[in-house]
Amino acid sequence: MAIKGFKSEIYVPITPPPVWAPVTKKLSEMNVSLVTAAGVHLKKDKPFNLAGDTSYRLIPSETPVEELMVSHGGYDNGDVNKDINCMFPIDRLRELADEGFIKGVSPVLVGTMGGGGNQHVFTDETGPKIAEILKEEKTDAVVLTAGRGTCHRTAVIVQRAIEEAGIPTIMIAALPPVCSQNGTPRAVAPLVPMGANAGEPNNKEMQTNILRDTLEQLVEIDQAGKIVPLPYEYHANI
Repeated sequence: MAIKGFKSEIYVPITPPPVWAPVTKKLSEMNVSLVTAAGVHLKKDKPFNLAGDTSYRLIPSETPVEELMVSHGGYDNGDVNKDINCMFPIDRLRELADEGFIKGVSPVLVGTMGGGGNQHVFTDETGPKIAEILKEEKTDAVVLTAGRGTCHRTAVIVQRAIEEAGIPTIMIAALPPVCSQNGTPRAVAPLVPMGANAGEPNNKEMQTNILRDTLEQLVEIDQAGKIVPLPYEYHANI
């Protein structure tokens, strides 16, 4: 029986209304960017504040992986420190561009830390600003990753801002329920631990297959909020 005016003392999260930017180009005609809430940035950049940080770092598309690092205390950095492509598959994306699977890599990629940052700032400032930058760079699509649970939540906030700017996106999720709860437009879910969303470190074949399948699902998913499992499995040795 419903009681008018009744309010539970237990916090119940509410999934926001769907956002959706339709895919209008073939993959071979798309310039694709990466956005991560895994704390990736240039080694010469100021590190993220591990206590909470709503800022972002721009990463030029031609950056060698040797010039990248992670500052993030919310998930096990062991895998990403072995191979940054397991969270930020920049080499795999460039390879897919070289073979013509996509048109190219967007000139600018983006790193944030996600977890611990003020969610209202990400919603009102950081997300829209990242979307504006990607729009200016004529980005056609964006693949996202994130570290722990609050990072997945933040990544979805940024993902929704990019979609609202008209750019279709897709998340590679290690924690798909968090993405669903927070209103992801599209996501895929390989069986991977936090910290290796894009596949086992130094496993080029797995990473390529995950990224290729993710981009194919960007085109194939036909309704907001759908999360597609991917048939790849990796268990980190701790």
